[in-house]
Amino acid sequence: MRKILFLIIFCCIFTQDVASQSLWDSLISVKKLINEDYDDEADSILNLIENECVNSKNDSLAVLFYESRGVILWDKEKYEECIPFFLKTIGLYENLHIKAQNYLDAFVAIGYSYGRIGDYNNAERYYRKALLKSVAASYNDEFRPNVYKNLGNLYMEKGDTLLAQECYKRASVKDVEDFDFMNMNFIEWESVQWVQVNQLVNDKRYEEAANFYTNFIKTIKERKGNRYEAYLLAVYSRAILLSRYVNNIDDAIPLFEELVNLSDSIDAPNENICGAYCNLALCYSQKGNYKAVDNVISKGLLYLSQASIQGYPSDMIYRFAGNGAYWKQDYPNAIKYYERYITSNKRESDTNYEEITNQLSVSYIFSGHPEKAKDLLERLLSSDEDRLKRENAQTLATVYHNLGRAYMLLNNKSSALKFLTESKNLQNTIYGEVAERTILYIQECQNNNE
Repeated sequence: MRKILFLIIFCCIFTQDVASQSLWDSLISVKKLINEDYDDEADSILNLIENECVNSKNDSLAVLFYESRGVILWDKEKYEECIPFFLKTIGLYENLHIKAQNYLDAFVAIGYSYGRIGDYNNAERYYRKALLKSVAASYNDEFRPNVYKNLGNLYMEKGDTLLAQECYKRASVKDVEDFDFMNMNFIEWESVQWVQVNQLVNDKRYEEAANFYTNFIKTIKERKGNRYEAYLLAVYSRAILLSRYVNNIDDAIPLFEELVNLSDSIDAPNENICGAYCNLALCYSQKGNYKAVDNVISKGLLYLSQASIQGYPSDMIYRFAGNGAYWKQDYPNAIKYYERYITSNKRESDTNYEEITNQLSVSYIFSGHPEKAKDLLERLLSSDEDRLKRENAQTLATVYHNLGRAYMLLNNKSSALKFLTESKNLQNTIYGEVAERTILYIQECQNNNE
């Protein structure tokens, strides 16, 4: 992007003397290093000559220093920090009566930087200044379409699609000869789309967000194909919205299927495909299609194992499959998948493990196996009770409740009362109230003890 905004030209902008020759040579070296993507090396040279350049009465030396410093900060996406340097650059070029493209590029850099930090008013102001200053420029046929592209992107980010389209019309593809710029503009367009859809999600407008993804996905596929990372993420995100928030599992399944079917054609392991395998198992489990679940698990275990991505241990797919059955209260199948997950050596974060331990205990209780629930939860407490007290008291309160219920069903009312009381006390501390079921179970135990 820098090479588009900053066409580095070494015009003879000052009269050299012996004292300034070494600074001039250093600044030429800086410009070359920047243009070759060696920003850190260029920055080191600028640090050495900063005082001489800033304190110099030679505006020609100073402008090259400020411009170079601004470019390096801009490259490093330090947009707020680079703006003062470009403002100084503009002033110095005007002192020198130089209105070459570097001068105009500084306006674009400032406009872009303001846009990236969310100051849209100043961003628009500097883009418009760039357009105004370039009216009489000999190279405006190449320069102005690029500015209109950036201004159009800004309006899109602000949500003003009408003004954005007007800007895009003035910057038609045939007017822009730099392919890299067009590629950059697509990335900017893509960035705007993510901002808009994420805002819909933040506002909990889930169905609108899912619908928004439709054209977004179509355009990405047309421009970049279906192996482009943003395409995979957009498809996955739409599928998650449909399956989790819009309760439309039937439309989510084909999207997850599309991603898992791409697993062989994507060279590097991909998080979206890992997630697709897990969520596809969840969706089929929710629908009670356990033949499809087992097929997805078979393929997914292999992919997740080979991918070896942190956060996606292979056996987590069993957790998703178990959740689907658990949510539809199909406890025997929930038990089948949860047991495989619990006995796995590839244990996930403690939070997931503890949650599933609790849900497995509930599945045992509702399936008529309170002894299994008791043994499972006591094993958890023997290893993790102290840590749960420190880090996850909410889960511990649930463990105590479920363990108390298991003891009730085993007719051990004294042990049941002990754990139910522990749960009640924790609930009071955490929530300021106690679940009605916990109170009822305690009353039942106390009545039986009288």
